[in-house]
Amino acid sequence: MSGPLPTLLQIRKYPNRRLYDRTRSCHLTHGELYDLVVAGNTVCVTDSKSGADITSLVLAQAVIERNPEKFASIPPEVFHLMIRASEGLLRQMSEGFMKQAMQGMAGFASAAGSAPGAAASGFPWPMPPMPPVPGMTPGPTPAADAAIADLRSRLEALARDFASIAARQTPPA
Repeated sequence: MSGPLPTLLQIRKYPNRRLYDRTRSCHLTHGELYDLVVAGNTVCVTDSKSGADITSLVLAQAVIERNPEKFASIPPEVFHLMIRASEGLLRQMSEGFMKQAMQGMAGFASAAGSAPGAAASGFPWPMPPMPPVPGMTPGPTPAADAAIADLRSRLEALARDFASIAARQTPPA
């Protein structure tokens, strides 16, 4: 396994969790696959039975196994959304967001004069807003703003009424 590595490594995953690097004709452990990605290589993992691209699944498993703390920065609401969303909606959302995130990371790495993998010390916040996703409201609408203002005024009126009632009551003697 010595010598320069190609940019894209074709990996096949077998049912017994074994990985085979088809590009370099050798078996890999999951740890070695993780280390190859950390070193800057790109992998494409396919299922040996179906031929399906399972790269995202295998890389997510690698992060869960090797660096579960990286998931701590993702709010639980994101995982709830992922579970509840249809595949098409989730794909639209993630394509827009991930494209912006990768562009931001690349810009940050360029500004730091390093490769994207070296940008782990920080992230270029604030990111530009995610483009709107069809079927989802990107934020408060005029109707929501009006409803909130109405609720605030009602709450203030209730607070005044409560204070008035409390002031009229005398403590028991």
